[in-house]
Amino acid sequence: MSLTLTKAIPAANGVHHDDSLALDKVQVNEPRMNGFSTSGISKYQNEAVGDFGWGPWTIQDVLIPPNAGRGLIKKYHQRRTLYQYLGLSLAGLWVFHNVSNTSYRAAALGLLFPGAGFTAVATIPSILAFLATVVLTPVTVFIWFAMGGIFFPLALWFGSSVAASFMAGDKLFDQAPIFWAMFCYGGALWLMSNARSLNAAGYSKAQERNKYLVKAVQEQQATAVPAPIPGSRELSLETLRHVQHVLERGLSARDDFSYHDVIDQFQTGAVRYQLYGVVDVLSLYQCHYVPGFHGYLSKASQNCIEKSLQKKIMSYWKWESIFGRFTLSDWNPIKKDNIMVTGYLSSAIGLYAQASGDMRYNEKNALEFVIDDGKHYKTNYEGLADALHENMTENPYCLYPCEPNWTYSLCNLTGMAGLVISDRILGRDLGQKLRNRFERSLEEEFTECDGRILPIRSEFTGLTLPGLCGTLTDCINAKLLTAYLPHLAHRTWAIIRKEFITYDKNGQLQVRDLKGADKMDPGNYRGGEGALRAFIAATAAEFGNEKIRQEALDQLDQIYFPVETTKSGAHYNKGLSTTSQNIALMARLVKHRDLANATLHGPSKHALEGPLLEGAPFPDVLVAKAYSPDGKSLDLVLYNGNDAGTFELGFERLVPHQRYALSTGDYITADRVGEAKYQARINGRTQIVLSPIS
Repeated sequence: MSLTLTKAIPAANGVHHDDSLALDKVQVNEPRMNGFSTSGISKYQNEAVGDFGWGPWTIQDVLIPPNAGRGLIKKYHQRRTLYQYLGLSLAGLWVFHNVSNTSYRAAALGLLFPGAGFTAVATIPSILAFLATVVLTPVTVFIWFAMGGIFFPLALWFGSSVAASFMAGDKLFDQAPIFWAMFCYGGALWLMSNARSLNAAGYSKAQERNKYLVKAVQEQQATAVPAPIPGSRELSLETLRHVQHVLERGLSARDDFSYHDVIDQFQTGAVRYQLYGVVDVLSLYQCHYVPGFHGYLSKASQNCIEKSLQKKIMSYWKWESIFGRFTLSDWNPIKKDNIMVTGYLSSAIGLYAQASGDMRYNEKNALEFVIDDGKHYKTNYEGLADALHENMTENPYCLYPCEPNWTYSLCNLTGMAGLVISDRILGRDLGQKLRNRFERSLEEEFTECDGRILPIRSEFTGLTLPGLCGTLTDCINAKLLTAYLPHLAHRTWAIIRKEFITYDKNGQLQVRDLKGADKMDPGNYRGGEGALRAFIAATAAEFGNEKIRQEALDQLDQIYFPVETTKSGAHYNKGLSTTSQNIALMARLVKHRDLANATLHGPSKHALEGPLLEGAPFPDVLVAKAYSPDGKSLDLVLYNGNDAGTFELGFERLVPHQRYALSTGDYITADRVGEAKYQARINGRTQIVLSPIS
């Protein structure tokens, strides 16, 4: 039996509408308007709520399950790693005590720990070599983490063992194995004991969180500010100036990286993430504000997609393949692993394609990755989606690595969003088929026992890096999950709000218990917690929490990274990385579930089929709104980017030979291919409505 509740929603941009919520114990159908969710929030315990993603869910689904963090696959790899080390180290000890050759004995002791063989040689040169090895060990481990180069720690470990064999004399320090056995096995036992203690504490923490999660999620849903209905919203000039800066970045020449932070191409500061971010945020702008405008906006997205394929951006995969996968020839960037390309690029292209209706990347060989001279790999959007599905299907974790050997949950959440979008565009259900396995793996293998999603895990060893990330990645996870696993998204956001966002005595927003990446800008590695405000603001926006969104943005703009104006009139946050600038703009654009709706639905059919503003000079004309409510007319709101003046606008997708009236009092007639030009006088906010004459 179904129950329909109706309540009034506050005015959004002057438009009032009703909010209907259909409730059913088994199946709930979410009401939509022009393809977008307008559902309200259930306050009834155990009833499904409006933001369904892949399907209905009940409020009890936000609770942390007993199996969180208890995955069998990670345990298998952890135990295998332990047994491999025990076998290797015991073999080394046996050789040291049972073989007479000192070179073999010194090398064998080196199997217990990098450089251990040098201590058995016990000469001044060998001790210096041991100290050098100790210093280089964290360096090589960092390289392994940063670019998946497992070659480097292995080379140091086994290389130092071989070096010790060459330095060995006639006698060795026979007590060295006793120390190393105590140190290594004692350390292993301590790590195992500490892990058990942390897990036990995590289980207790999960129970504490479960006491407040249901109520917290009900509250954050009930207080969420609904997004304006499609076609009713427009951007302010202030926000348009921030959009202008990102457009300038997107329209920059293929070899121009002056708008980017060029630091490395391996970690979060890589230019590819900055390019994907431009496409993501411009697609949200296009989807929700200007689906009736292509022109320089679509060109900016296309340019970033194609710019990301060139050698300067993609050559990193050559080195990661060589030193992480020991592959000397086949450097296909989507064939095996590398979700940081397949996931992010498929999501960016999918968002752009849905927002614009432009399916150019579906064409055969539309994407050409250039890894090195003579190493070009061609595919298309469907090929990216196929690679996502195949890698997730074949990997025992379902989630698969970025850098070889390292699996990041955040990248996989982005990848699943890309797969979900591709299903809609390509008419498939690959993401749906993977849903249960993906969710189970996320909960069991990549979630801490306390319910927080783990940022990273070594595919080979099953181990993780503690204290790497905190609230910053929690925010990204929560935002990404709203589209297809909304109950996990609500759980994550509720934990952030309850435990980590606080207010000081002056009522100022604070973030507590920062760790790891929370204390730096992930786009340029500069220290400070200011960049975190951009991520908090963007996540709050997606959940309809306007209070936290505005407070975080105010701190970002006024305290940490003051807004500056460029010579062209564009606005940006000085000192904030390019990546975080994209997130900050997302926070300025996004309303409740905008990212989810852009992922799952895109603009309405009318908006994508109606008249199109194709030609407008940039930055002379800035577009605050371009929307067709009926597939026949077009509602435009334009601003002059520089001086007021008369500018030529080019319209397409008109009815051939049809005469159209403009709200300015003028008329235009479409030519035989449905195009027309118009000289528009623009001075400040200028609204132009294009309507066919019956």
